[in-house]
Amino acid sequence: MERLTPRHRPFGSTELQVSEIGFGCSSLGTVLGHDADQDGLRALDFALDHDINFFDTADAYSLGNSERLLGRAFKKRRERVIIATKGGSRFTPGWRFALQSIPFLAPLRRPLRPFKRFFNLLRHSQKQYDYSDQQLRAAVEASLTNLQTDYIDVYQLYNPTRPVLEAGDFIATLESLKSQGKIRYYGVSCRTHEDALLCLKYPGLSSVQLPVSMVEQPAIASVIPRLAARSIAVIAREPLGQGLLTSTRGRTLAEESARTLDEINERKRRSADFSVFSGPGRTMAQAAMQFVLQLPDGHPRYSERQAVGGESWRPGRTSAE
Repeated sequence: MERLTPRHRPFGSTELQVSEIGFGCSSLGTVLGHDADQDGLRALDFALDHDINFFDTADAYSLGNSERLLGRAFKKRRERVIIATKGGSRFTPGWRFALQSIPFLAPLRRPLRPFKRFFNLLRHSQKQYDYSDQQLRAAVEASLTNLQTDYIDVYQLYNPTRPVLEAGDFIATLESLKSQGKIRYYGVSCRTHEDALLCLKYPGLSSVQLPVSMVEQPAIASVIPRLAARSIAVIAREPLGQGLLTSTRGRTLAEESARTLDEINERKRRSADFSVFSGPGRTMAQAAMQFVLQLPDGHPRYSERQAVGGESWRPGRTSAE
């Protein structure tokens, strides 16, 4: 099997040098995993040993345990990693209590799997968003504690709505946190490419995270070139299509998601064209990652040389699933 060794590149116009393949930490420390903490720590060590230095997490992932595991793993190696985290979302107190009780259901994980989409829909309905000055400052302090660090490399707003992005009240808070040295750079993690376009009016923004993959291509022509022209780093969100672009058996994360329907997922899966990026010993997931990595200024380069490891565009794209 082909081994993809990530190269490092500038993260937009910042001073950061990041691995072009990042480690997405949404499942790190999951409350339903068997021995999840130790498995997570081993995965983080493996990633760093294989030249991945960009880790993307959020304070809501596993109720903060994702951040805490990053803190445990890299407290003594902080200078070797680039940590991006997100804030602005939180669960209701009742739902936090329910999620904290989930470990007791671990023995029932397999029988409960058919109900996972319902569970995710319910969980999604209990999530609240707050980007006020008070909430963001409190969230940053909590993340610093979880991560066992005194600075965050990239702090991102998590899924802000269109009205929030249009108003831009959060910018003053993020600039203040940056001036205090608590965050080095800030960005926005967007649900859609339309939301990402609204970020272009903020000159202090260093990064935008948005869905980009073989099954999610609207941003390729409409957003990425404009971000590149401004040297704003792009974090490709869900480059594996939440599992649709892998050989995963059973239901994928996309099929258990609260955001998509089965017929939409199947249509997306059929739209993926692996022919250009496939090769001997290359998995579906590797081909899907190469599609994202070889997007120069918004258009894929269709040559086997570049699919295997030729030049890529420079504005600092990294991918995290």
